[in-house]
Amino acid sequence: MKRTGRHGTALSTRCGVSLVEILVALVIMALAILPAIGAFSTSYGTATRQIEQETALKLGEAVINVLLTVNYNKLLEGSLDTIPLNIQTPSGEFKGSLEFSGMTASSTAVAIGRASYSVSVWVNTVFRAQNIETPHNDALVFGFRDFEAPPGPPPVPPAPPAPVATYSCFDDLVCVKVRVDYGQREAVDLETFRADMSR
Repeated sequence: MKRTGRHGTALSTRCGVSLVEILVALVIMALAILPAIGAFSTSYGTATRQIEQETALKLGEAVINVLLTVNYNKLLEGSLDTIPLNIQTPSGEFKGSLEFSGMTASSTAVAIGRASYSVSVWVNTVFRAQNIETPHNDALVFGFRDFEAPPGPPPVPPAPPAPVATYSCFDDLVCVKVRVDYGQREAVDLETFRADMSR
């Protein structure tokens, strides 16, 4: 469409978008998209940390299963040397070994994905078995919590003292603690007990 001006010159009108309008539209889009990108980045970081924690947990459980199968007497005496670890986790494979020094052990760090995992182990003797020929006083002692009396007037007869039970057996009992460090503030700690039930 053409228009003529005052002096008979032709004026043209163009329909379109100016550079200023494009820049304003880009700024508005950036302001709308940036929070969504931030939210996506935060949720991705949270999901990654959860996957790393699950991998550390699976790794710790697998190490405990390995330690439940080693020679019990060597575990009790602290005479284990090197235990190979070839553990498949959902995120990758952990190939390494536990190097024992007495009642403690550690592994070298192994990278799985973007995290580096290392395993530490502590073995503590909780209870020494009784021997009929040479008995000792080392017994497992269980205490029962003495719950407070309900509110109101005290019962007529006085409450009996809290009961205590002792137990002694012919089996040693050890506590096996496993810690998996994977670069987070809190490591994964697992604990189990093992007894020599062959006596």
